[in-house]
Amino acid sequence: MKNKTGGTPVYITIFSELREQIIKGNLVQGNLLPSENELCARYDASRETVRKGLKELEQHGLIYSRPRRGYFVSAPQHDEFTLSFPSDVLSGESRFKEIKIIWPAEEIQTALQIPSNQKVIAFYRISYADGALSGLEIKYIPYTKGLPSIEDEINYAVFPQAANAKMTSFSYYTELSVKAVPAQGEILAMLECAENEPLLLVSRVYITQAGAHIAYSKQYLLGSYGELHGVSGYVQKQPGQKK
Repeated sequence: MKNKTGGTPVYITIFSELREQIIKGNLVQGNLLPSENELCARYDASRETVRKGLKELEQHGLIYSRPRRGYFVSAPQHDEFTLSFPSDVLSGESRFKEIKIIWPAEEIQTALQIPSNQKVIAFYRISYADGALSGLEIKYIPYTKGLPSIEDEINYAVFPQAANAKMTSFSYYTELSVKAVPAQGEILAMLECAENEPLLLVSRVYITQAGAHIAYSKQYLLGSYGELHGVSGYVQKQPGQKK
């Protein structure tokens, strides 16, 4: 099948038609795609154009290549989810409530990989959505007196935005866990909620590419704000957009 429209680049036609076959199940996980020579003949296209179309499929996570063997259909990742917060939680107002230098509990020691005799700075930040209290975030970072200064630590702790002034966004990654917990202790007072009211706890550990645990945060979300939206599998996008 040759592209005779003159309006659509041939590589996009190759990408779109092969993607359609994969989505419809005509090509399934592990299937070998037609060779580059076959595709060149089918679309009356150069090898460079064919490879550009295949590269789009690869960037979308639909196919993968094996040297000297060709391109194969990937396995759909239905058990791997991309999670996002409700927009009103992300765009709402936040205020710092308290900053403490504390001895770390065992949980914090483990998350930051620090000994029990190393203090941490704890930053308490209250968040609001549409004027209503929506949650509390506590961020912990290791503290060494005088190095750096407390002012630098404060700026450094507000991940990921303020941290980018000190480190590039690719220099660390985040491990995340989500669970339901009852409101108790200092959390109960700060969120002004009923004892044992269910909260969504989102915990993050920030880790450099060298493996150093540089920060730990716990975000407690109230009521209707305590939800995450997730998507798994392939979401069809336009050419040029990665998965």
